[in-house]
Amino acid sequence: MNFGTTPGGEPFELITLSNDDLTIRITNYGARLMGVEHSGADYLYGPKTAADLLADTCYCGAICGRVANRIAGGSFRLDGKDYRLAVNNGPNHLHGGLTGYSDRVWTVESASDTCLQLSLTSPDGEEGYPGTVHVTATYRLEGRSLTLELVATTDAPTLLNLTNHAYWNLSTAGTVDAHTLQVNATEYTPMVQNIPTGEIAPVAGTLYDLTSPAVLGERNAPGAIAGGYDDNYVLPTDGSVRDVAVLSNGNVTLRVATNAPGLQVYTGDYLPLPRGGVALEAQNYPDSPHNPSFPTIELRPGETYRRTIRWSID
Repeated sequence: MNFGTTPGGEPFELITLSNDDLTIRITNYGARLMGVEHSGADYLYGPKTAADLLADTCYCGAICGRVANRIAGGSFRLDGKDYRLAVNNGPNHLHGGLTGYSDRVWTVESASDTCLQLSLTSPDGEEGYPGTVHVTATYRLEGRSLTLELVATTDAPTLLNLTNHAYWNLSTAGTVDAHTLQVNATEYTPMVQNIPTGEIAPVAGTLYDLTSPAVLGERNAPGAIAGGYDDNYVLPTDGSVRDVAVLSNGNVTLRVATNAPGLQVYTGDYLPLPRGGVALEAQNYPDSPHNPSFPTIELRPGETYRRTIRWSID
């Protein structure tokens, strides 16, 4: 159904997937998750109207790209050539720049009761990135699980790091301070002003240790700009989709699985309602171009980028 129109006059839709367990609402504006509902309860924090969606500055439910998270200084070098990107987060480049994938109208390729496929073409030079990139995003609903498959190719060497930026609140109102979170990671990437130092450090003995369920309101991470978590966890990976995080409010449980090497945990301290939701962003590490020891985000012609994220509600 028609949902709204961008300031540039481009219409966008709201599509509903549903089965006996869940109702999923997705818009092709930013390929965004707008709602994950069960028995009348919506577990996503974020805008619910087109007007609020267009006013959103927190990437609620969006697919972020061409490179999610931060690139320090808004620049990188690839194959001996320097590239300049938009600086839209202090001195850094964030989530694809001034008009990232989160603010583009994606093409609806196909839609059924339980599956939606969207596509986007990102032209050479967009936001300063080289190469034309073609992306498909497929949302598939099965039982109480929603799976997002992201597939992309390029015609020239470039960078690519995609994620979904949904904010979860299993209590549907108030903050997530009483939620518990467990992340299956024994290491993280220490940061200064949200940029990794390049070190990979153990979480043991620190407030970053989420290997056992921790109450979010009691575990503000030291050094975080806003007081809560905005940190990348190093996930053990062999390329397979595996369980990486469990979020719970005591009654409802969200399980996150992915094949990504990293998970950015952001407690939403800059949301209009601070801590109104927590983002669990399956992605590559922040600022990978400046840290050769991190998993690469380079994508080259002939290669296929594949990212899977699965959310399951218990």
